[in-house]
Amino acid sequence: IVSTRPRAAAKVLLGKTPEQLLSTVPLLFSLCGNAQSYAALLACRAALDLPADPPADATRELLLQLETVREHAWRILLDWPGLLGRRPDKAAVAALLKLSARFKECLFDNGEAFKLDSRLQIDSAALGGLLAELNQLIDRAIFNGGMRKFQAIADEAQLADWLAGNAALSAELLHGLYRLDWQAVGRNHIRCLPAFDNPGLWTHLQTQDLSAFCRTPHWQGQCHESTPLGRQQSQPLIAALQNRYGNGLLARFAAVLREVAAITLRLERFGETAFEPASAYGGEGIGLAQVPAARGLLIHRLALRNGRVYDYRIVAPTEWNFHPAGVVTQGLNALRAVDADSLRRQAEWLINAVDPCVAYRLILIER
Repeated sequence: IVSTRPRAAAKVLLGKTPEQLLSTVPLLFSLCGNAQSYAALLACRAALDLPADPPADATRELLLQLETVREHAWRILLDWPGLLGRRPDKAAVAALLKLSARFKECLFDNGEAFKLDSRLQIDSAALGGLLAELNQLIDRAIFNGGMRKFQAIADEAQLADWLAGNAALSAELLHGLYRLDWQAVGRNHIRCLPAFDNPGLWTHLQTQDLSAFCRTPHWQGQCHESTPLGRQQSQPLIAALQNRYGNGLLARFAAVLREVAAITLRLERFGETAFEPASAYGGEGIGLAQVPAARGLLIHRLALRNGRVYDYRIVAPTEWNFHPAGVVTQGLNALRAVDADSLRRQAEWLINAVDPCVAYRLILIER
Protein backbone atom coordinates (compact mmCIF):
# COMPACT_ATOMS: atom_id res chain seq x y z
CA ILE A 1 0.00 0.00 0.00
CA VAL A 2 1.33 3.40 -1.02
CA SER A 3 -0.47 6.45 0.38
CA THR A 4 -0.56 9.77 -1.42
CA ARG A 5 -2.83 11.29 1.25
CA PRO A 6 -1.60 14.87 1.84
CA ARG A 7 -0.06 15.42 5.27
CA ALA A 8 0.76 19.10 4.84
CA ALA A 9 -2.50 20.28 6.41
CA ALA A 10 -0.98 20.43 9.88
CA LYS A 11 1.84 22.65 8.60
CA VAL A 12 -0.70 25.27 7.58
CA LEU A 13 -1.53 25.66 11.27
CA LEU A 14 1.97 26.57 12.37
CA GLY A 15 2.42 30.11 13.65
CA LYS A 16 -1.28 30.66 14.27
CA THR A 17 -2.88 31.64 17.54
CA PRO A 18 -5.34 29.13 19.04
CA GLU A 19 -8.24 31.29 17.85
CA GLN A 20 -6.85 31.41 14.30
CA LEU A 21 -6.19 27.68 14.43
CA LEU A 22 -9.79 26.91 15.34
CA SER A 23 -11.06 29.10 12.49
CA THR A 24 -8.73 27.39 10.00
CA VAL A 25 -9.25 23.70 10.82
CA PRO A 26 -12.82 23.50 9.39
CA LEU A 27 -11.51 24.92 6.12
CA LEU A 28 -8.86 22.20 5.81
CA PHE A 29 -10.99 19.09 6.35
CA SER A 30 -14.10 18.37 4.29
CA LEU A 31 -14.46 14.85 5.70
CA CYS A 32 -15.04 14.43 9.42
CA GLY A 33 -14.80 18.19 9.85
CA ASN A 34 -16.58 18.08 13.22
CA ALA A 35 -14.20 15.45 14.57
CA GLN A 36 -11.18 17.41 13.37
CA SER A 37 -12.54 20.65 14.81
CA TYR A 38 -13.42 19.07 18.14
CA ALA A 39 -9.99 17.45 18.45
CA ALA A 40 -8.36 20.81 17.73
CA LEU A 41 -10.53 22.54 20.32
CA LEU A 42 -9.80 19.93 23.00
CA ALA A 43 -6.06 20.06 22.30
CA CYS A 44 -6.08 23.87 22.50
CA ARG A 45 -7.96 23.88 25.77
CA ALA A 46 -5.57 21.33 27.28
CA ALA A 47 -2.51 23.29 26.15
CA LEU A 48 -3.96 26.50 27.59
CA ASP A 49 -5.08 24.83 30.86
CA LEU A 50 -8.66 25.92 30.20
CA PRO A 51 -11.52 24.12 31.97
CA ALA A 52 -13.98 21.84 30.21
CA ASP A 53 -17.48 23.04 29.42
CA PRO A 54 -19.67 19.95 30.10
CA PRO A 55 -22.99 21.21 28.64
CA ALA A 56 -21.34 22.49 25.46
CA ASP A 57 -19.14 19.40 25.18
CA ALA A 58 -22.17 17.10 25.48
CA THR A 59 -23.70 18.99 22.56
CA ARG A 60 -20.47 18.73 20.60
CA GLU A 61 -20.59 14.98 21.22
CA LEU A 62 -24.02 15.04 19.58
CA LEU A 63 -22.54 16.73 16.51
CA LEU A 64 -19.77 14.14 16.47
CA GLN A 65 -22.27 11.27 16.50
CA LEU A 66 -24.37 12.92 13.81
CA GLU A 67 -21.25 13.18 11.68
CA THR A 68 -20.48 9.49 12.21
CA VAL A 69 -23.96 8.57 10.98
CA ARG A 70 -23.59 10.93 8.01
CA GLU A 71 -20.16 9.60 7.01
CA HIS A 72 -21.24 5.96 7.24
CA ALA A 73 -24.55 6.58 5.46
CA TRP A 74 -22.80 8.53 2.73
CA ARG A 75 -20.55 5.57 1.95
CA ILE A 76 -23.38 3.05 2.29
CA LEU A 77 -25.61 4.92 -0.14
CA LEU A 78 -22.90 5.91 -2.64
CA ASP A 79 -20.37 3.04 -2.59
CA TRP A 80 -22.16 -0.09 -1.44
CA PRO A 81 -24.61 -0.15 -4.37
CA GLY A 82 -21.64 -0.26 -6.75
CA LEU A 83 -20.40 -3.42 -5.06
CA LEU A 84 -23.76 -4.98 -5.96
CA GLY A 85 -23.89 -3.63 -9.50
CA ARG A 86 -26.53 -1.05 -8.57
CA ARG A 87 -26.60 2.70 -9.01
CA PRO A 88 -25.92 4.91 -5.98
CA ASP A 89 -28.83 6.51 -4.16
CA LYS A 90 -27.85 10.10 -4.91
CA ALA A 91 -31.24 11.50 -3.91
CA ALA A 92 -30.94 10.06 -0.39
CA VAL A 93 -27.35 11.33 -0.09
CA ALA A 94 -28.42 14.84 -1.13
CA ALA A 95 -31.23 14.79 1.45
CA LEU A 96 -28.80 13.55 4.10
CA LEU A 97 -26.24 16.27 3.44
CA LYS A 98 -28.89 18.99 3.37
CA LEU A 99 -30.31 17.77 6.67
CA SER A 100 -26.90 17.42 8.34
CA ALA A 101 -25.99 21.02 7.56
CA ARG A 102 -28.89 22.33 9.66
CA PHE A 103 -27.92 20.98 13.08
CA LYS A 104 -25.26 23.46 14.23
CA GLU A 105 -27.58 26.43 13.77
CA CYS A 106 -30.06 25.07 16.30
CA LEU A 107 -27.38 24.16 18.86
CA PHE A 108 -24.85 27.02 19.01
CA ASP A 109 -25.00 30.77 18.57
CA ASN A 110 -24.28 31.54 14.90
CA GLY A 111 -23.59 27.83 14.39
CA GLU A 112 -20.11 28.28 15.92
CA ALA A 113 -19.64 25.00 17.79
CA PHE A 114 -15.87 24.62 18.00
CA LYS A 115 -14.48 27.93 19.23
CA LEU A 116 -13.01 28.80 22.61
CA ASP A 117 -15.89 31.23 23.15
CA SER A 118 -18.71 29.17 21.59
CA ARG A 119 -22.11 29.74 23.21
CA LEU A 120 -24.86 27.14 23.52
CA GLN A 121 -28.18 28.19 22.05
CA ILE A 122 -30.32 25.07 21.75
CA ASP A 123 -33.62 25.24 19.90
CA SER A 124 -35.16 22.06 21.31
CA ALA A 125 -38.14 22.03 18.98
CA ALA A 126 -36.00 22.43 15.87
CA LEU A 127 -33.52 19.84 17.12
CA GLY A 128 -36.28 17.32 17.78
CA GLY A 129 -37.66 17.80 14.29
CA LEU A 130 -34.26 17.35 12.65
CA LEU A 131 -33.51 14.19 14.64
CA ALA A 132 -36.88 12.74 13.65
CA GLU A 133 -36.18 13.51 9.97
CA LEU A 134 -32.76 11.85 10.23
CA ASN A 135 -34.25 8.76 11.84
CA GLN A 136 -36.80 8.39 9.08
CA LEU A 137 -34.25 8.95 6.33
CA ILE A 138 -31.74 6.41 7.66
CA ASP A 139 -34.43 3.84 8.42
CA ARG A 140 -35.97 4.13 4.95
CA ALA A 141 -32.86 4.46 2.75
CA ILE A 142 -30.62 1.89 4.47
CA PHE A 143 -32.88 -0.50 6.40
CA ASN A 144 -36.14 -0.26 4.41
CA GLY A 145 -38.03 0.32 7.65
CA GLY A 146 -36.27 -2.47 9.58
CA MET A 147 -33.71 -0.50 11.61
CA ARG A 148 -35.11 -1.32 15.05
CA LYS A 149 -35.33 -5.01 14.27
CA PHE A 150 -31.77 -5.02 12.95
CA GLN A 151 -30.52 -3.29 16.08
CA ALA A 152 -32.11 -6.02 18.23
CA ILE A 153 -30.32 -8.89 16.44
CA ALA A 154 -28.07 -10.83 18.84
CA ASP A 155 -26.77 -13.79 16.80
CA GLU A 156 -26.36 -15.15 13.29
CA ALA A 157 -29.61 -17.11 13.37
CA GLN A 158 -31.56 -13.93 14.09
CA LEU A 159 -29.60 -12.20 11.35
CA ALA A 160 -30.67 -14.91 8.89
CA ASP A 161 -34.31 -14.38 9.91
CA TRP A 162 -33.97 -10.62 9.36
CA LEU A 163 -32.37 -11.14 5.95
CA ALA A 164 -35.07 -13.53 4.71
CA GLY A 165 -37.12 -11.76 2.06
CA ASN A 166 -35.61 -8.40 2.99
CA ALA A 167 -35.18 -5.91 0.11
CA ALA A 168 -33.22 -3.29 2.07
CA LEU A 169 -29.86 -2.15 0.69
CA SER A 170 -28.18 -3.33 3.89
CA ALA A 171 -29.81 -6.75 3.63
CA GLU A 172 -28.91 -7.08 -0.05
CA LEU A 173 -25.24 -6.46 0.70
CA LEU A 174 -25.15 -9.00 3.54
CA HIS A 175 -27.07 -11.45 1.34
CA GLY A 176 -24.37 -10.95 -1.27
CA LEU A 177 -21.66 -11.99 1.16
CA TYR A 178 -23.48 -15.23 1.96
CA ARG A 179 -24.23 -15.90 -1.70
CA LEU A 180 -20.56 -15.46 -2.66
CA ASP A 181 -19.38 -17.30 0.48
CA TRP A 182 -17.26 -14.26 1.35
CA GLN A 183 -18.17 -13.94 5.02
CA ALA A 184 -14.55 -14.47 6.14
CA VAL A 185 -12.82 -12.81 3.17
CA GLY A 186 -9.94 -10.64 4.36
CA ARG A 187 -9.65 -12.39 7.73
CA ASN A 188 -6.26 -11.76 9.33
CA HIS A 189 -4.41 -11.52 12.64
CA ILE A 190 -4.36 -7.73 13.13
CA ARG A 191 -6.06 -6.75 16.38
CA CYS A 192 -8.26 -3.77 17.09
CA LEU A 193 -6.61 -0.82 18.77
CA PRO A 194 -7.13 -0.85 22.54
CA ALA A 195 -8.45 2.19 24.35
CA PHE A 196 -5.63 4.57 25.24
CA ASP A 197 -5.45 6.26 28.60
CA ASN A 198 -4.20 9.78 28.03
CA PRO A 199 -1.09 9.58 30.26
CA GLY A 200 -0.05 6.35 28.53
CA LEU A 201 -0.46 7.82 25.06
CA TRP A 202 1.31 11.01 26.17
CA THR A 203 4.29 8.98 27.40
CA HIS A 204 4.33 6.84 24.26
CA LEU A 205 4.42 9.89 21.97
CA GLN A 206 7.31 11.36 23.94
CA THR A 207 9.42 8.35 22.92
CA GLN A 208 8.48 8.49 19.23
CA ASP A 209 9.72 10.20 16.11
CA LEU A 210 6.44 12.08 15.69
CA SER A 211 6.74 12.44 11.91
CA ALA A 212 7.22 8.70 11.51
CA PHE A 213 4.47 7.88 14.01
CA CYS A 214 1.96 10.07 12.18
CA ARG A 215 2.76 8.29 8.90
CA THR A 216 2.90 4.72 10.22
CA PRO A 217 1.54 4.53 13.77
CA HIS A 218 1.98 1.50 16.00
CA TRP A 219 1.30 0.55 19.59
CA GLN A 220 3.65 -1.61 21.67
CA GLY A 221 5.52 -2.54 18.51
CA GLN A 222 2.42 -3.87 16.72
CA CYS A 223 0.10 -2.66 13.97
CA HIS A 224 -3.54 -2.31 14.97
CA GLU A 225 -6.75 -1.38 13.25
CA SER A 226 -8.99 1.48 14.34
CA THR A 227 -12.43 0.97 12.80
CA PRO A 228 -16.13 0.68 13.67
CA LEU A 229 -15.47 -3.03 14.12
CA GLY A 230 -13.32 -2.23 17.14
CA ARG A 231 -16.08 -0.10 18.66
CA GLN A 232 -18.77 -2.71 18.03
CA GLN A 233 -16.92 -5.96 18.71
CA SER A 234 -18.36 -6.36 22.21
CA GLN A 235 -21.95 -6.32 20.91
CA PRO A 236 -23.54 -9.80 20.78
CA LEU A 237 -24.10 -10.00 17.01
CA ILE A 238 -20.65 -8.70 16.11
CA ALA A 239 -18.98 -10.92 18.72
CA ALA A 240 -20.81 -13.95 17.31
CA LEU A 241 -19.80 -13.12 13.73
CA GLN A 242 -16.18 -12.53 14.72
CA ASN A 243 -16.12 -15.80 16.61
CA ARG A 244 -17.08 -17.63 13.43
CA TYR A 245 -15.57 -15.50 10.63
CA GLY A 246 -12.87 -13.47 12.37
CA ASN A 247 -12.41 -9.89 11.18
CA GLY A 248 -13.62 -10.77 7.69
CA LEU A 249 -16.16 -8.93 5.55
CA LEU A 250 -19.36 -10.00 7.28
CA ALA A 251 -18.30 -8.75 10.72
CA ARG A 252 -17.01 -5.49 9.20
CA PHE A 253 -20.10 -4.59 7.20
CA ALA A 254 -22.41 -5.67 10.02
CA ALA A 255 -20.45 -3.50 12.48
CA VAL A 256 -20.91 -0.41 10.33
CA LEU A 257 -24.64 -1.08 9.99
CA ARG A 258 -25.01 -1.70 13.70
CA GLU A 259 -23.18 1.53 14.52
CA VAL A 260 -25.47 3.51 12.21
CA ALA A 261 -28.58 1.96 13.75
CA ALA A 262 -27.34 2.27 17.33
CA ILE A 263 -26.41 5.95 17.07
CA THR A 264 -29.54 6.91 15.15
CA LEU A 265 -31.80 5.25 17.74
CA ARG A 266 -29.86 6.69 20.69
CA LEU A 267 -30.19 10.17 19.24
CA GLU A 268 -33.93 9.87 19.89
CA ARG A 269 -33.00 10.11 23.58
CA PHE A 270 -30.46 12.91 23.36
CA GLY A 271 -29.77 14.25 26.82
CA GLU A 272 -30.74 10.98 28.51
CA THR A 273 -27.76 8.83 27.51
CA ALA A 274 -24.09 9.72 27.06
CA PHE A 275 -21.98 8.80 24.05
CA GLU A 276 -18.39 7.59 24.11
CA PRO A 277 -16.61 10.79 25.15
CA ALA A 278 -13.64 12.42 23.50
CA SER A 279 -10.78 13.23 25.85
CA ALA A 280 -7.87 15.62 26.26
CA TYR A 281 -4.71 15.86 28.32
CA GLY A 282 -1.86 18.28 28.69
CA GLY A 283 -0.79 21.62 30.03
CA GLU A 284 2.06 24.13 29.94
CA GLY A 285 1.62 24.71 26.23
CA ILE A 286 1.15 21.12 25.03
CA GLY A 287 -2.24 19.54 24.34
CA LEU A 288 -3.27 16.03 23.32
CA ALA A 289 -6.77 15.05 22.20
CA GLN A 290 -8.44 11.77 21.28
CA VAL A 291 -11.73 11.82 19.38
CA PRO A 292 -13.74 8.81 18.10
CA ALA A 293 -14.25 9.84 14.47
CA ALA A 294 -16.44 7.90 12.03
CA ARG A 295 -13.66 5.69 10.66
CA GLY A 296 -11.72 5.27 13.92
CA LEU A 297 -9.61 7.09 16.46
CA LEU A 298 -8.42 10.61 15.60
CA ILE A 299 -5.46 12.03 17.55
CA HIS A 300 -4.34 15.68 17.62
CA ARG A 301 -1.23 16.91 19.44
CA LEU A 302 -0.17 20.55 19.49
CA ALA A 303 2.58 22.59 21.10
CA LEU A 304 2.29 26.33 21.71
CA ARG A 305 5.20 28.72 22.07
CA ASN A 306 4.67 32.41 22.87
CA GLY A 307 0.95 31.97 22.27
CA ARG A 308 1.30 30.51 18.78
CA VAL A 309 1.33 27.01 17.32
CA TYR A 310 4.90 25.72 17.25
CA ASP A 311 4.15 22.10 16.38
CA TYR A 312 0.99 20.30 15.25
CA ARG A 313 0.51 16.57 14.65
CA ILE A 314 -2.49 14.59 13.45
CA VAL A 315 -2.88 10.82 13.40
CA ALA A 316 -5.97 9.83 11.41
CA PRO A 317 -7.64 6.39 11.38
CA THR A 318 -6.48 5.87 7.80
CA GLU A 319 -2.85 5.77 8.95
CA TRP A 320 -3.59 2.84 11.28
CA ASN A 321 -5.82 0.94 8.87
CA PHE A 322 -3.82 1.44 5.67
CA HIS A 323 -0.42 1.06 7.34
CA PRO A 324 2.04 -0.74 5.03
CA ALA A 325 1.89 -3.74 7.37
CA GLY A 326 -1.61 -3.09 8.72
CA VAL A 327 -5.04 -4.64 8.56
CA VAL A 328 -5.82 -3.90 4.90
CA THR A 329 -2.39 -5.11 3.77
CA GLN A 330 -2.78 -8.33 5.72
CA GLY A 331 -6.35 -8.73 4.53
CA LEU A 332 -5.32 -8.31 0.89
CA ASN A 333 -2.51 -10.81 1.35
CA ALA A 334 -5.05 -13.31 2.68
CA LEU A 335 -7.31 -13.13 -0.39
CA ARG A 336 -7.74 -16.26 -2.50
CA ALA A 337 -9.64 -16.27 -5.80
CA VAL A 338 -10.10 -18.40 -8.90
CA ASP A 339 -9.39 -15.55 -11.32
CA ALA A 340 -8.29 -11.92 -11.51
CA ASP A 341 -11.85 -10.57 -11.68
CA SER A 342 -12.87 -12.32 -8.48
CA LEU A 343 -9.66 -11.19 -6.78
CA ARG A 344 -10.32 -7.58 -7.74
CA ARG A 345 -13.90 -7.75 -6.48
CA GLN A 346 -12.79 -9.21 -3.15
CA ALA A 347 -10.18 -6.49 -2.79
CA GLU A 348 -12.71 -3.76 -3.56
CA TRP A 349 -15.17 -5.13 -1.00
CA LEU A 350 -12.43 -5.27 1.64
CA ILE A 351 -11.19 -1.73 0.97
CA ASN A 352 -14.74 -0.37 1.09
CA ALA A 353 -15.45 -2.27 4.30
CA VAL A 354 -12.51 -0.56 6.03
CA ASP A 355 -13.06 2.77 4.18
CA PRO A 356 -9.90 4.79 3.45
CA CYS A 357 -11.77 8.16 3.49
CA VAL A 358 -9.96 9.15 0.27
CA ALA A 359 -10.07 7.97 -3.33
CA TYR A 360 -7.94 4.92 -4.08
CA ARG A 361 -6.58 3.09 -7.12
CA LEU A 362 -6.34 -0.69 -7.07
CA ILE A 363 -3.71 -2.28 -9.30
CA LEU A 364 -3.41 -6.04 -9.87
CA ILE A 365 0.05 -7.23 -10.86
CA GLU A 366 0.26 -10.58 -12.61
CA ARG A 367 3.16 -12.81 -11.63
